Amino acid sequence: MSQIDKIDGGVNTARVSAAMADRIYRDQQQTDARRYLERTGNADLLPMLGLVEVAPTKRQPRKKTGGESS
Repeated sequence: MSQIDKIDGGVNTARVSAAMADRIYRDQQQTDARRYLERTGNADLLPMLGLVEVAPTKRQPRKKTGGESS
């Protein structure tokens, strides 16, 4: 039982369950879309559609140039 249910005595159980059902449905839809794109050879579209997590690019520090200092 979640912390919210313990506090409210189970009043929010239906809302939490509906939210979880919605999340499961969305996850299943994304999984189906990902499989379809991979099967049809369009896996290059996955990052653009946000269906895979893209590793963040590592920032490169600026290099000092040999210019004149004032």
